[in-house]
Amino acid sequence: MIAFVILHYRAIEGTVKCVESIQALKGEKHIVIVDSASPDGTGVQLQARYAGTPGVTVLLAQENLGYARGNNLGILYAWQQLRPDYIAAVNNDVEIFQEDFIPKIDEIYARQPFDLLGPDILSVFSGIHQNPKSLEPCTLEAVRKKMASVQHAQKPIWMLLSSGQKNSPAIWRRVLRRKREAQGIDTSVPALGATLQGACVIFSRRYLERHPEPFYPKTFMYYEMEILDWLCRREGSVVLYDPSIQIIHYQYMATKTEYRSILRRSKFVCACLMDSLHAAEELMLSAGEGTETEAERAPALTGS
Repeated sequence: MIAFVILHYRAIEGTVKCVESIQALKGEKHIVIVDSASPDGTGVQLQARYAGTPGVTVLLAQENLGYARGNNLGILYAWQQLRPDYIAAVNNDVEIFQEDFIPKIDEIYARQPFDLLGPDILSVFSGIHQNPKSLEPCTLEAVRKKMASVQHAQKPIWMLLSSGQKNSPAIWRRVLRRKREAQGIDTSVPALGATLQGACVIFSRRYLERHPEPFYPKTFMYYEMEILDWLCRREGSVVLYDPSIQIIHYQYMATKTEYRSILRRSKFVCACLMDSLHAAEELMLSAGEGTETEAERAPALTGS
């Protein structure tokens, strides 16, 4: 059995579509919706909508917990109440149209037992296959390089230029595609040890037994998967990307609902990302990352 944890904030139409797509899948499943204190009352609406619906639970958080803590709340509940074989944390802006999605997960695990699994994630907006997010490990050096990049992006002139690009969907799609092409990742083949994209990440029972709250809780939004990559590499956990399962990702639904202005949205993203980067740096330094040599860092995973 698999539990799907859907983090909800304001965008109720997307959440309902996500739930409906999961309900149509073959296999035993349970859906846990976590409302992160939506100020428009849509969490209460969802609770009323699914009251008495078999296989759907709605949890109402008392505050906006963000991505990591919101998902941790739902994952811990699903683990304690259901003890499933897998828990999939999915954004409310995704849909799954692959009917055999759940049986395929069992097939993948039989071939390659994993701790974390990521599907092929197809962005409707850009047409990009977003998984794996990166094949490079998250390191202290990478965190500090990203900090410098975000600091640069926060300068008023660059913020305005970036907002101008995002105001033109055609231009922004080209920018995203060029960035993705520059990574040179073949998304058509499985990959071990990759950093996964956070719109859908599947945790196996063996990982949940060790980490029933898997996301690092000192972030609000952004960079959660890079931090999780670092934690998994240190522990030697098996992280697998497999394109034989796929989801559709609509992107930006919650932030578009909260921030109509692209400039305000960009400022919000940069602020949250910088907070997450500082949290990642603090975590790595506390674990002695700054004193390790490259050779001493966790080796690349070979799978087992």
